[in-house]
Amino acid sequence: MSYNISWCKQEKIDWLLEHQDIDAFVIPECGNSENIIVPKGYRFFWTGDFATKGLGVIIGEEHKCELADWYDKDLRYALPIIIDEKYLLLAIWPTKRNRTDSYIDICLSILKAYKCEIARYTTVIIGDYNIISNSKNSNPVFQWMNDHNLSSAHHSFCKEEIGKEQRPTYYHQYKESAPFFIDYAFTNAEVKDYKLYSWDESDRMSDHVPLMVEI
Repeated sequence: MSYNISWCKQEKIDWLLEHQDIDAFVIPECGNSENIIVPKGYRFFWTGDFATKGLGVIIGEEHKCELADWYDKDLRYALPIIIDEKYLLLAIWPTKRNRTDSYIDICLSILKAYKCEIARYTTVIIGDYNIISNSKNSNPVFQWMNDHNLSSAHHSFCKEEIGKEQRPTYYHQYKESAPFFIDYAFTNAEVKDYKLYSWDESDRMSDHVPLMVEI
């Protein structure tokens, strides 16, 4: 499950962990271990420039999981985690650090750096991409995914075209009149199940909604 929780509060972390059937949580805008409490039975990974607003990943300890030894610390806001020695969970939240950055360029730099490992593992690349959905062929990130045999879980499972989604993942400034689709899960595995939550299902705790993928 991925959920940009929009300003980290403990009750949002607690709400996520109520979903005990979920193996791994990817949490953009998550505080570090000094700002949230992760209960026993979970591993917590985190990266970020601000203690209250980084990228967190929480995984149940019933799985063997570790930050990949080829992790590049310079690729900020991306966490490659190996689960059960078989799966690569690449959590991403492309985040601008200066005015010259673009979300697309940041995302592509992550994908290109980890290209060999993405191909080697059963992989899920999931998070808040900060990239507005449009035609697959006009966006280099979506085209890169297609070229490397990675499909969007939402679009393959729901039989929707990129840019023609029925529901959004994000409401800009919490306005229902400003919906966008910017959160994705791309995978090279068969998608067994997928869910895009409604805003009400997540109690409107964030300007985003959670998405869940099962492979």
